[in-house]
Amino acid sequence: MSTSRILKVGIPVSLSGQFHVQGAQALAGLRTWADDVNRSGGLSIGNRGAPWQILVVHYDDASIQESARLATEKLIDVDRVDLLFGPYSGSLTEAACEIAEAREKLLWNQGGASDTIYQRGYKWLAGILTPASEYLAGLLPLVRQADPQAVSVAILRASRGAFPRVVSSAVEQQAAALGFRLDCCREYDPAATDLSGLLDEIAEHQPDVLLGVGRIRNDLLLARQLVESRVRPKAVAIVATPIEEFQEALAGDSDGFIGPSQWESSANYPIDYGPTAAQVLESLGRYGHHRVDYPMVQSYAAGVVAQRCVEASESLEDRVLRDTAGKLDFSTFYGRFKIDPATGRQVGHSVLLVQRQAGQKVVVWPPEQRQCALAYPWRDAARTPDTGC
Repeated sequence: MSTSRILKVGIPVSLSGQFHVQGAQALAGLRTWADDVNRSGGLSIGNRGAPWQILVVHYDDASIQESARLATEKLIDVDRVDLLFGPYSGSLTEAACEIAEAREKLLWNQGGASDTIYQRGYKWLAGILTPASEYLAGLLPLVRQADPQAVSVAILRASRGAFPRVVSSAVEQQAAALGFRLDCCREYDPAATDLSGLLDEIAEHQPDVLLGVGRIRNDLLLARQLVESRVRPKAVAIVATPIEEFQEALAGDSDGFIGPSQWESSANYPIDYGPTAAQVLESLGRYGHHRVDYPMVQSYAAGVVAQRCVEASESLEDRVLRDTAGKLDFSTFYGRFKIDPATGRQVGHSVLLVQRQAGQKVVVWPPEQRQCALAYPWRDAARTPDTGC
């Protein structure tokens, strides 16, 4: 524990490699949270005198697991950070968890959504994100609500990485439970630059629902080639749909696409702790971050959650913080925080489904947070949206 009035916050973060964009955003979000706390006077910890100022310490993990391990080791052993936050991506988070677990250091998981993280038996873990298996839990109920006759599903997913398989497998299971037929499920090399052959195969089935899940560049490629293909599903879900890069890459062709979002500023979550969404966006804008994607927001939210647990426990001891995190149930601008006390898995926060409509991104699921009705079918909606907004 730091003995000065400085509270050290550490994060291994991808500033180079395949996750460099998301890593830079995560660092920006965490730094903005720290600055907001410092500008407000600091973080108070029980009766320990004056509030503490927060210092963010980070190392580039280069989007490599071994580098994430080394960075986490340095943050714990050398910098002796008071609060440790995980990196962006499931694979890097697992690497950081291995080190944190061995040292009994609580890791605030702000960037890894893979379910496997919570299946390793880690005890020193507190998740902020809804796990990947629940990303598209609302997709088929949403489609069935719009079209009771929809019966068939097709899936295209990247062949490497746990995330695509977990997301799509959960949809497969739900399809069987709801009476949908899985027409085909095909995998592709995430290094592929042409998916037209797979789309030609999908066109032979013409499924009612098409799901695409890979890395961001895979999703963008799939969406662009899908627009130009013969495939005409009634609903299309691509995981990258909510990010601004998707809109920029497809421009006018983005309408109709559906995707999962951990957070939207317009979702109007009830808040019982911390700043509002408008205040967070204003703070990010103060540093020139006017294009705000989820990695930036979820790392800020992780800071807010950790702050709440520190204040509630009146301690920086990892064992006390882990126990407190397992007991608390509260809501921030990011939504509800409640973890399974045994595994640290997030169980309170739920994923939204958004759809691109008339050049805008709107929430279409769940019903209690819906801004607009689902524009359906996909291409007809893109030409003449009838959204019910």
